[in-house]
Amino acid sequence: AWTIISPREGGYGHPMRTKIFQIMKTIYHILDPSNEPSTLYEAKHIATLGYAVSQEKPLEGPPILSSVVIHFRLSTESVTRFALRHHDMQIEDKVHGMRIPIPGELVPDMMDIYYFVSARSQKVVISSRDSDYHDWVERKLARRVSKQLQVQKYHERLLQQEGDGAVDIAGLQSDSSRCSICDSNLIHCSSCQVASCESHDCLGSSDPPFAQCVRHQIEALCFPCLQAQGCEPEKCPGCNSSCCARDISSCTGRPVSVPPMPRVPGDKFMSLGLLAAYTESARAHPPKRGSCMECELPGWRSCRNKSCWSHSICPECASGGMTCPCGEVWACDLCAEHDPSVFIRCPRCDRPFCYNCSYIDECSRCQSSALCLDCAEEASETNDEQLKVMPAKLLASCRSCELKVCDSCEPCMVFSCAVCSSRLCTPCVKVTECSCRRVLCDGCVEDHGCRVCSQRHRDDDDGSEGP
Repeated sequence: AWTIISPREGGYGHPMRTKIFQIMKTIYHILDPSNEPSTLYEAKHIATLGYAVSQEKPLEGPPILSSVVIHFRLSTESVTRFALRHHDMQIEDKVHGMRIPIPGELVPDMMDIYYFVSARSQKVVISSRDSDYHDWVERKLARRVSKQLQVQKYHERLLQQEGDGAVDIAGLQSDSSRCSICDSNLIHCSSCQVASCESHDCLGSSDPPFAQCVRHQIEALCFPCLQAQGCEPEKCPGCNSSCCARDISSCTGRPVSVPPMPRVPGDKFMSLGLLAAYTESARAHPPKRGSCMECELPGWRSCRNKSCWSHSICPECASGGMTCPCGEVWACDLCAEHDPSVFIRCPRCDRPFCYNCSYIDECSRCQSSALCLDCAEEASETNDEQLKVMPAKLLASCRSCELKVCDSCEPCMVFSCAVCSSRLCTPCVKVTECSCRRVLCDGCVEDHGCRVCSQRHRDDDDGSEGP
């Protein structure tokens, strides 16, 4: 027997899952309404599909199935509650010992399941000690079998419509993977594998049409499968395309009760207290949907802080944000105010600057901030000694990487180029196997280095190791 529905089954699962879910939903609605499932993902029920082959072998054609049975039970139960028997079209209630006929509206689904089982029974039986691998291979084979059946069913439907005068398929294509009317490709529901013409203008197209995400064109769901899963693609307000719900941005609402969190001088890391405040705070509004990943709605922003309270921020919540003077980096007001990893602050004017901005520098070793260019050029009346944070005085820069260090960290730059005497930071001084044992900056290696130094420099430029 195959397990079709269970708490473990995720994604699109078995191609018969939607039909069996609809049957299960109807049976529980009639015989056990309190446990009727609403969607496939409730994880409350287990459904298995089994069959037996008749010992009488036909002279020709596929083997005859003596029985096809579907078992239903709650995931908390250890024995079957309901059993559907195809051979007599009966529903058996195992608990109350009663049987009732299968409702007429379920007969088409039962027949589709029978045809699938009959076709699947002719394929190789899969055996593996690895249950997860066995399940994966079985689902893959089941989808292939169902896809072949649905292609046949699609062309049979068009032939019937031609007989009724609804369509003209005089130019019937021999390639069954293409539409018999317009020669377009056939697309299949990712869940049940039902076929439809990909051209919406063709009479062979599903009505209503398949729901497809603009970013995941290979994924499509027919209307019954959408209903069973309890979800539908959302329309992007920017481009009006159908998108998976996970691809639509959302503003969770600005936190409104974040307590004051004074910045710690020299601290460049986001505090755990701020993360907790974001999580526990009340919000300015419930989650508000934005646009798909391909669109940008007017006024919507994304904070530079990867740990911001919302990945996307609506115009209402973005009104108090801050932008670096270079215009390249924006952050919401809360992250700009409380998270030192987003902006560098000028010790005198307290304006925020991004870490790549040319308007301000910091010591590469202790991360102390220097004055911004405006404050450095102005003859300020403010006594720097009265500031809470003293500005860094950047005295030296590494000749190779050009990172700067302050006067306090300058003694740590103990290396200098043996030729031009330029200062070098410790990371740029590489231990080499060169016999000369000299420390040279990148600019002097090629002109003044020995043969081994020069070769190493060329190898580094090429991204390869030296000899």
